Amino acid sequence: MTEPEPTAAERELVDCYERLVAILREHGDDLAPFAHRNAVKAAAALWQVANDLGLQPGHLYDLGI
Repeated sequence: MTEPEPTAAERELVDCYERLVAILREHGDDLAPFAHRNAVKAAAALWQVANDLGLQPGHLYDLGI
């Protein structure tokens, strides 16, 4: 059984997740410790959205954040 196509709102959340992961990879070392920690928590929450949509976002540990 295939997953239904994500709605526009769901796709925007996934886009936020992908952008946040990119920011953490590219600029994570430039962030203050509290900002980095909270951004990682936000990425984990958005990862759950992508995972629940069946988009196979990979494992958070493999993201290098």
